[in-house]
Amino acid sequence: MYRRTRRAAITSLLVSSFVCGSAVVLAPAAGAAVPTASCTVTPNADGTAVTISGEGFTAPRKLNDGESTEDLNVDATGHFLLKRFQKNVDYTVLAVNEDQPFVFVNCKRVPAPTSPQATSPTQPGSRRDRAAGIAAGAKAGLAAAAKSCSTPPVADKSGQQHSDTYWNSWTQAANRAFQKACQNR
Repeated sequence: MYRRTRRAAITSLLVSSFVCGSAVVLAPAAGAAVPTASCTVTPNADGTAVTISGEGFTAPRKLNDGESTEDLNVDATGHFLLKRFQKNVDYTVLAVNEDQPFVFVNCKRVPAPTSPQATSPTQPGSRRDRAAGIAAGAKAGLAAAAKSCSTPPVADKSGQQHSDTYWNSWTQAANRAFQKACQNR
């Protein structure tokens, strides 16, 4: 009985090592990169349309938005690009054939690009208008002092339209900067 048990144990050990050894030889290398497919949805700045792009796909493919399904034009490199009026931002790329890799891929939404915000014009008499006058006046006062301390700065109002608040702030800042620069000489 002892011999039979030993024989059975050794036989099962040999068979299992043969099976596991074959599996290790046939397994892909750990460092091999697995190709992936991805899809992104990018809304435009005003939110009226989306750009749907993808890579890593094999043709033929379809795009599903939850309400309808349409064919995608996947190029030879596996990329596609599509622009649509925005219904939603939830899209899925579907495989047409069951033997294709990545049967379905949910598209990820990326934030809309931020448009550069236009700076609002400075309101006459506002704090921003006053600050702009002070900054420009101080700069003009220092420039006038660098030329000569005998001639104080004079505002050139010919080509610029600014409020009285701006010009009053400009004059005060220009005179202050001019006097301070000339006293330190």
